[in-house]
Amino acid sequence: MKPSKAFTLIELLVVIAIIAILAAILFPVFSQAKAAAKQIACLSNIRQIGMAHILYLGDNDDVWCPIATRGSDPSFPPQQMWLGYDNQNGPLLVGFYGRVDQPATHTPHPGLIDGYLKSQAIRKCPSMPGEWQSSYAINYFTPNLTSAYYTTNPAAKDHEYGPGSKRNDYGPDGSLFFTGANDSEMDQPADTLVLWEHDAIAPVCNFLQPYDWFSQAPDIETLRLHFHFLHRDGANVMWGDGHTKRITYGALRRPMFSVRKDIYPSN
Repeated sequence: MKPSKAFTLIELLVVIAIIAILAAILFPVFSQAKAAAKQIACLSNIRQIGMAHILYLGDNDDVWCPIATRGSDPSFPPQQMWLGYDNQNGPLLVGFYGRVDQPATHTPHPGLIDGYLKSQAIRKCPSMPGEWQSSYAINYFTPNLTSAYYTTNPAAKDHEYGPGSKRNDYGPDGSLFFTGANDSEMDQPADTLVLWEHDAIAPVCNFLQPYDWFSQAPDIETLRLHFHFLHRDGANVMWGDGHTKRITYGALRRPMFSVRKDIYPSN
């Protein structure tokens, strides 16, 4: 009688255990690789959005695209944002129409840079929730906002502003409008933030302006998560000279958000 070639129960259990161990080792690796691929795709999107800003500069007397202007199309709300989205899917909140973090229910209101984008699909990060219209935010540091930092450094009061928010004004309905800065005003373009990723109702972000900080961002978990919510403890950003990279919350410095650097004590 020939001996059986079938696996014994112990052998089968050993094989299953080995497979389980390999899976436990490899699945996190695959997950990290997938997350890295999404981050690279997102960085490519930001690079293209950044190029659209540079092209806008060239066509508008070297003035940066403002966060929002008064719209001229009566079929949309009277506020045209820098990036297009459906701004009729929600009421006016904190100066902005619509919800970029909610699905579009109307025709999107074209943005000021939309004509420079090769594809509207690049407005979406592959890692963001599927119902969002975009996760990209323009730098919303602007004059006339209160901040505990202005007690520490009075010279910065009314003089901190991002490329797209040199001045701001309110419409009769409470909507916000902005004037962009001239490119010649930017003291250090390679060290000035233009846009990044965020989680908020509109494609704008000034989450760190109100706090009293300079060289170390506030040690507040909700703020860190606001900046790190998509890409493995980091966020993709675009700078004033057009270059893009991933940066961590701990690497942020207050002067990065302002066009002017002379208002800070160490500059």
